Parts: sequence; C-alpha cells; structure tokens
Amino acid sequence: MRFPSPKALFVAVLSVALAVPAAAQEVVRTGPPPAIRALVDGTVTAANGNAEAWEAFAQSKFTPAFLKTQTREQRAAMHAQIAERFGTIAIERVIREGGPDAPLQLHVKGAMGTGVIALHLDEPTATIANLVIASGPPAGGRPETNALPPVPVDPTLTPDEIDRRLRAYFSKLAADDVFSGVALVARNGVPVFMQAYGMSDREKKVSNTIRTRFNIGSINKMFTQLAVRQLTAEGKLAATDTLGKFFPDYPQAASRNATIDQLLNHRGGVADFFGSQFNSAPKDSFATNADYFSFVGSLPPTFAPGERNQYCNGCYIALGAIVEKVSGMPYEKYVAERIFGRAEMTSTGYPRTDRREADMAIGYTRRGGDGTLRSNEAMHGVTGSAAGGGYSTVLDLLTYVKAVKAGRLPGASPDIGIAGGAPGTNAVVESRGEWTVIVLTNFDPPTGERLGVMLADALDR
Repeated sequence: MRFPSPKALFVAVLSVALAVPAAAQEVVRTGPPPAIRALVDGTVTAANGNAEAWEAFAQSKFTPAFLKTQTREQRAAMHAQIAERFGTIAIERVIREGGPDAPLQLHVKGAMGTGVIALHLDEPTATIANLVIASGPPAGGRPETNALPPVPVDPTLTPDEIDRRLRAYFSKLAADDVFSGVALVARNGVPVFMQAYGMSDREKKVSNTIRTRFNIGSINKMFTQLAVRQLTAEGKLAATDTLGKFFPDYPQAASRNATIDQLLNHRGGVADFFGSQFNSAPKDSFATNADYFSFVGSLPPTFAPGERNQYCNGCYIALGAIVEKVSGMPYEKYVAERIFGRAEMTSTGYPRTDRREADMAIGYTRRGGDGTLRSNEAMHGVTGSAAGGGYSTVLDLLTYVKAVKAGRLPGASPDIGIAGGAPGTNAVVESRGEWTVIVLTNFDPPTGERLGVMLADALDR
C-alpha cells in the first residue's frame, strides 16, 4: 500500500490535480481583483511568519465555517506543515483551473521545495473557505522533480556503469549541500550502487556511512500495518473492531467508534500529535508509543470516524496501542520480535535520541527561513511511534524487501512504495519488479523522496 508522501501531511492535505489540459487552465496574468490579491499576499505573509501571525490571519481571513472545522492546534499544525514542506515561500504563479468556482492555486517555491497552496474562496467577502496544501504529486502522479537534474541511468546499463554514473551524480549533490545520507540501488536483491554522503554529525564532523542509522519517518507505518495483518490472520483482530473495543475508556468518545479499517486507511479522525501543545511539551515525555497514545487521547478528534480521508498519524499511534493491547507486549517489542527479528533486520528499532549512539545520524533542517542548517532534535520526541520516527539503515531495509519477496513475512505487500519525511529527515523505499531503490537522508524533505522516485522511474521501464 502506498501512503501519501510526507508523509507527515498533518492537516487538510488533499491531492491537487496539477496536470490538466491547457484549455482548462486559467493563468491569472493580469492578477485577481484587488481584494483577492491582498488575500493572496496576506496568505504568503502569514505563512512566512510565526504560528501566532498565522492564527491572527486565520481569525481575520478564514470564513466562520472554516474556523469551526479546526482547533487552534490544528491551524498551528497547518502553518508548521507549510514551513516544513517549503521553508520561506514566494509565489511563482497563480492559476485557476476549472472555472470561476474552482480554487485559486498558489504555485509556491521555497528553499525546501515547490508545491501548491489551493485557496477555496468566498469571493464576496474575500475570505478563505478552505485551504489545501500539496507539496508534490498531482492526483495519481509522482512528486515534482524539476528542482533536481535528471538521473543518468537506465535499465540497459551494466552494474558498473550504473555505479559510476550515480557516484558522480550524488557526489555533485553532496558537494552542493543538497543531499546528505545514503543511497542504494539493488537488482534482484543485489546492490549495484550503495554510497554514503555528507555528515551524520556536522558539529563533530562525523561522516555518514552505509551502516549509519537514519530516522525513517512514516516508513514505520509499513511495519504497523504488517503487525495488524499478522494479528488479524491469527484471529485476534478484525477489520470491524473498534478502538473502543480495546480501550472503552478512551477519553475522546467519538473516536471509540473508529474501526481498524478506518484507522489503517486514514479515516479514523484521531488527533495528530503535532501542534503547539506538542511543541511546548518536554520531548523526553515521548519515549514510547504508549506515551504518544496518551497524548493524542487528550486532544479532540480531527473529525468523526469515517467522515473523510485525511492523513492521520494519530490513527497509527492508536493502531500501535491496539497491537500492544492484543499481543500483551509493548509495541516496540512486538515489531522487534515479530517483524525485525524475522526479517533479520539487526539495526532497526526505536533508539532514544537523548542517548544517541555513534551510528545514529542527527537530522538537520533548514526550517526557519534563513537557509541555515540546524539540528532537529528539539522538534520530535526522544523516540518514534507506531506512526513513524524509528531508525534503520539502507541494508536493513533491503533485507526487509528481500524477506517480503521470499515470503518470510506473510501479510506484507511485495509492492513496496513508501516514504517518510519531517524536518531533518526524508526516506523512501521503492521496490518495483527486479529493482529496489532506497534513499535515506538527514536533510529536509522532499529531496530524498524525489531522488528515490526518480531513480525507480528511470530503472523500471
């Protein structure tokens, strides 16, 4: 199952169809009316400000109905996502697709990527009735890759030539400080290119190696999915089981009705953990999935179960809690024994970043708008959760792919295409036919993910 990338899309993230016929596009050449132009300018200014400025803008320029659909924390998460995905933004162009009632699409560019912020307008009052963020693929498509040079490989090349060309390609990206991490390309499970670039610890000048462990973000959701499938196959879970069946006292009564199926498919509406409360909380209070579960249980749900589809970290944290309840062991121990152990993944797990080991890469983010790389350690808990944030290596992830293809992990999908991203981390695994591409970085998204998809697209022809 392929999840939306980033893959840390925390709030109101829906696909925006960018690839439409030219006849259906209205490029705003002379500009929208003055009130709408001011609204666009205000959106950019607020996005480039702090969370308080964004909230003030929302109170002034979101419609009352739109305001009621979100909490203050959810609006703060929306602002955080814009910063995480793009950095400081500037408008490249404004397009309206599909007629006067269609959203106004702000094509934006920042230090960390390009994308679209779509404004659904209440034109008479010049206010925003909905705001949607898309930082990469059009509906059913691939992430934008125009910011990176084409990868110089194809499936007709010999392994030696693939290795030679990709070494030169990634060396240039690393020299330009665009890429830091490890990239691997394997054919039928055998690496034909594997190389590390950049620093795992810039202060101590420690270089990344092929055995460096990286935060893999939402790729951990793949393991949570498999855990649920294992327990379902054993008759301990059913798709129609609800969160309330296992946690009848879950603090948010509406979320007790969320089914396993809804949680798996991002339709459960469980609150995300990102937001102002998480930002201000001591990060050592997030050391297990159980800690995250307790935290999201204290927050109001994003929506009623089944109401809509919206990327949901809280849903996977809840699934991790259910795995723990049903199996009788901590979530982290379950996946270590039943998944990592069976796949012979010896360097994958949930190490604490406040007790960082020498082979763990520090994440570096340019979030902040000035382009300066800084550690991301204050932005996440000291360990990850069932929704993401565990650590792994390219070799362990290749071992997982091989275990799946060999049938050693029943319930795992052999069609693997998943990515994870957050400030200072971006990871992707693409396994298509005989080719497997794995890219792990300790820089911001979406560069790592784009590189992985570009490589897979170039080789899987």
